[in-house]
Amino acid sequence: MRDAEFEERSGGLRKKPKKPAPEAQSVCVGEAFRELFNLLEQYAPVWYTEDHHNRAVAALRVLEEYRQLAGGEAARSQKAS
Repeated sequence: MRDAEFEERSGGLRKKPKKPAPEAQSVCVGEAFRELFNLLEQYAPVWYTEDHHNRAVAALRVLEEYRQLAGGEAARSQKAS
């Protein structure tokens, strides 16, 4: 569905929400990815291969490392204030 078509079906133009800070975006992305991962693991569709699983686990590790680094940066900036 095109953006214009979506806008038409959803009742016209709406004000775009403000973008969250990069840290908040990563949390939202991480939470969404974790939820999807859990659903895939729980329901195990036939197309969900071991390779998909391994790639998802690796991506979760990267997200966790980023979260820990971002948390450390936030703690350091609070101490500097």
